[in-house]
Amino acid sequence: MKNKISLLLWVSILPQLVFIYYVRRNPEWVESYYSEKFYPLVSKLHLGFFNIFSFSAGDLLYFFMIVFSIRYFYKFFTVEVKKPLLIVRDIGALVALISLLFHLTWGINYHRKPLNEQMGMSIEYDQTDLENTLNYLVTKSNELHLSLVGIDSLAVDLPYSKEELFEKAVSFDPLTNNQLEEIYKVKKSLFSLPLTYMGYSGYLNPITLEAQVNSKIPKASFITTILHETAHQMGYASEKEANFIAFLSAIKSDDPYIRYAGYTFAIRYCYGDLLLVDREKAIEIIGSLNPGIVKNIRAVNQFWIGYKNPLRPLFKKTYDGYLKANGQKNGIVSYNEMVGLVINHYKKSIK
Repeated sequence: MKNKISLLLWVSILPQLVFIYYVRRNPEWVESYYSEKFYPLVSKLHLGFFNIFSFSAGDLLYFFMIVFSIRYFYKFFTVEVKKPLLIVRDIGALVALISLLFHLTWGINYHRKPLNEQMGMSIEYDQTDLENTLNYLVTKSNELHLSLVGIDSLAVDLPYSKEELFEKAVSFDPLTNNQLEEIYKVKKSLFSLPLTYMGYSGYLNPITLEAQVNSKIPKASFITTILHETAHQMGYASEKEANFIAFLSAIKSDDPYIRYAGYTFAIRYCYGDLLLVDREKAIEIIGSLNPGIVKNIRAVNQFWIGYKNPLRPLFKKTYDGYLKANGQKNGIVSYNEMVGLVINHYKKSIK
């Protein structure tokens, strides 16, 4: 039986490759049939079941996969060392199975129609657009900051526990601009400490469709990470789109603290982009940011510096390869590409 199942999975590799080749070249088909029809059904079934658990079942699945892999290789090299073809059979079958589940449950969303096209806006911008948007974000952040703390030199401390932030993180549909009716449940990762050393704030398990957030990150990042991972649950696989939806959801919140987190979230990306093309102008604009906001941003940076280690670049490189393998040609840099969406959303809103 095991041989038959392995053979069937091996045979499935070619159809999978053909299908992936097709969907990468047909985003309209993906949007119409997978993302709008098939995926919502899969999502409701998965979340209806896995939301029963208060803990991350996906994290436990990963844990048992790691334990199984260690046990398998130990057994292979101590008991079945004379049967090297077995490892080829088993690993190939496992890879085929994971690939099949990944693409059926969520992965095809990587190849859907770009969000900016669905919203009828460009992602192109020039330096003037970037400067204007950064100035706007700085102004909005300064206004919110003063309304929250009253003194420009004080940092903002979100007056909520992380558990409360889960309830306050409400996502908006970027196409209708309406609050989502669905309740997307995001959970604290059981692997928060390892994630911190790896440099990750959160992730979506593409098999169980559970969204996990690193429970150790600062609250200012915690809220936007929840919204980012919720966007992935909505079916937006692209990192730049998930970042944009997190920003959009935050600034549309009724809560001023969450709006503040959203605007300062976007500042970091826009400032980074302007810094690359005009360092003096970037420093000039960011110089008008209230000192208290700078303290908030530095606190987040210091948190990550505190967990810096020699292996982090390797983890980033691995994730970069994963994104590129799934059609995100710029890999991990695609997170920063939210800037084009933020800028053109701002330009569209002031017309």
